[in-house]
Amino acid sequence: MPLYQSMLNDLIQKIESGQLPDDSKLPSEQKLGEIYKVSRITVRRALAELENRNYIYKKQGQGSFVAAKDEAINKVHFLDVEKKIEDMGAIPKVELQKFELNIDGSEKRARKELDLTSDDYLYLVQFMYYADDEPVFLEKIFLPFSEFPMIHKSEVENNNKFIPFIAKKYEQRPEFISETEAGLVARNNRKVFNLNVGDPLVNIQKTGIFNGKIVYYSQSTVVGDLIMFIVK
Repeated sequence: MPLYQSMLNDLIQKIESGQLPDDSKLPSEQKLGEIYKVSRITVRRALAELENRNYIYKKQGQGSFVAAKDEAINKVHFLDVEKKIEDMGAIPKVELQKFELNIDGSEKRARKELDLTSDDYLYLVQFMYYADDEPVFLEKIFLPFSEFPMIHKSEVENNNKFIPFIAKKYEQRPEFISETEAGLVARNNRKVFNLNVGDPLVNIQKTGIFNGKIVYYSQSTVVGDLIMFIVK
């Protein structure tokens, strides 16, 4: 990997993981050159790309600073579950329950949707969303490693808005297609949501298409009052 790309990837990982928090100042160009053992020209090229991708901003005579994540959120269309929970009048919370790299060929439905073979690496990222500490939205996201290489767990833990995170890091802004299906809470998932068998739920399947290719697939379940705020 070229030194320029290695430097760029490392700075993005530090920003996305929160090691370099919003509005923190980056080291000087000279210091960055020493850290990454690259020339001043290479440093400037990397900083210019970070600025173009809205990871940093510059202050005249003061240096480069980490840009706030809110700017990236506004540039991609996605289902903001936290915002929907707030619209309910509840306090949202997000829990990362799983972050795995699937290499054993399982998750056949996701592999079929993403046109992956049993040998292809596949991410599984699972979130649970809570409204006033009650579980209301379970989301399982599947991504091909080939399209999104080297996602770090620390980055996911630091980014509740997962879709804006991958859209920004990998410069992909998929168009999403959703399918919904009404159902009922069963014995196998009643404890997941602290509900009774027979309570209503809605299952959502979503695919994300970028440049004519499916690069994102998710399976979600929504329960309780949140159904009315998500399913139109």
